[in-house]
Amino acid sequence: MHVLGSYNDEQLFQLLRTGNDDAFNTIFDRYRKRLFMEAYRKLQDADDANDIVQDVFLWLWNKKVVLDCPTNLKAYLVQIVRHKCVDVIRKNTSTRKHKQQYVWVADTSTNITPVENKELRQQLTSAIEMITPASRLAFEELYLHHKSLKEIAGEVGINVQSVKNHIHRALKVLRENLKHDLS
Repeated sequence: MHVLGSYNDEQLFQLLRTGNDDAFNTIFDRYRKRLFMEAYRKLQDADDANDIVQDVFLWLWNKKVVLDCPTNLKAYLVQIVRHKCVDVIRKNTSTRKHKQQYVWVADTSTNITPVENKELRQQLTSAIEMITPASRLAFEELYLHHKSLKEIAGEVGINVQSVKNHIHRALKVLRENLKHDLS
């Protein structure tokens, strides 16, 4: 343990806010194993758990000046680890879902002749024309121009949730119109 090993968390945090490396190292030594165990318990992956612990301490160092001293530093850091674990789980679940969808599409795809391709393109174009202009713009920016929801919101001057709502409406219209055309 470092010279500051006898300091309590509040004292260490106050020193950390001034940029004291020893205070940071003492906090790191004091809580890294506990934070690793928490992350590992949630993720069951040592590499991901180590990455999260590293991210949390990097975040703590970068935000040291703007953070208020938590009443319980250990609980505060554990909570941050839990939130980061949830983010990793969501990301992994989303990636796994996309991979499964890709495999399904790859397995079920058939050879489409140029005539069928032209018909499908016409049906899709007609269905897209049925979408309201605002929803169509959001849909095209997301799916054709590969922009993020945040980028679209910034360009159009609305919030991200509104962009999500426009996308949802556009997909609903496409499903309804294409369901009839393709059945």
